[in-house]
Amino acid sequence: MAVDPAPFDDAVVLSPGWLTDVLAQRYPGAVVTRAAVVERIETVATKVRFRVEYAERTDAPNALCAKGYFDPALRRPVRTEADFYRVMADRLPVRTPPCEYAAVDETTGHGLIVLHDLVATGARFLDPMVGYSARQALATLDQLATLHAATWEADDAALRRLFPPRLASLAGHVGVERLQKLLDDGRAQGISSATRRADRLLAAMAVLDRSVTENPVCLVHGDLHTGNIYEQADGSPGLIDWQVVQCGTWALDVSYHLATVLDSDELARDERRLLDHYLDRLAAYGGIPPDRETAWRMYRASLPYGLFLWAITRAVARPIIDHLTGRLARAVERHRSLDLLAV
Repeated sequence: MAVDPAPFDDAVVLSPGWLTDVLAQRYPGAVVTRAAVVERIETVATKVRFRVEYAERTDAPNALCAKGYFDPALRRPVRTEADFYRVMADRLPVRTPPCEYAAVDETTGHGLIVLHDLVATGARFLDPMVGYSARQALATLDQLATLHAATWEADDAALRRLFPPRLASLAGHVGVERLQKLLDDGRAQGISSATRRADRLLAAMAVLDRSVTENPVCLVHGDLHTGNIYEQADGSPGLIDWQVVQCGTWALDVSYHLATVLDSDELARDERRLLDHYLDRLAAYGGIPPDRETAWRMYRASLPYGLFLWAITRAVARPIIDHLTGRLARAVERHRSLDLLAV
């Protein structure tokens, strides 16, 4: 076992000694002689794609990607995604990058994952600013249905402890005054002042938090915009970035996903058809969907969750913030979601 399970220093992660220690857990006898960086992607977390050379021929992978909080200015105790890969990913039918190593340093709280570099296999990572179609959404809704059905009515205490509902804790990050300033900074374009009210949005989060105790709970991705989707060489979609995974209601995922990936006109035209498709797939995989009208109400009522997430977002490129907050705000306005929640 590695001496430091989740280093904050990527120089340690890419060192032959640390990699040998880690990879030998799955590939006994594999000895790393060199790791060469292919690409370094800096967002809040850092992704480092690298090639590995070994002393002898081995079945161990040659193309890997490490993800952690390596930037000294952004280092923080974030463990949720590492826990997902460490505990859940191999147990679920949802498509995710194969993971060779996932660990949390219990002293620092830092989570680290080492995944297969899917770019090297011909996969394509999508961009939140690039168009996504209703046809593509059929396939990603299928992935969400597999995830939700596999954890439907989750009553595993360990699962709930690792991935508790997040709405109350997320809402606790910001007060009314600060949230109102963010909503008024230009990111929520094209909606009325009645919808762009921080007090109502925070109240909506409280209502949605209570709904988690009133409806079947499953594991939800929590952040499935286009930038957290990849497509394999054959076009099949997979899901990445499990940093907001939580126990919650299915509608949080479906409403957030559709309202972020589709432009407003296509969403308005196709969302009921797409919702029906999701409900059919959920039933096919073993979940128990509500009736169509109840599902439609839950879908509409859950849209403020996504609007809140992007209203409080700061550490992302501003064009992406404006693009996704605008889409979600228009969906909340069109569906009168805050009125529906009586806030």
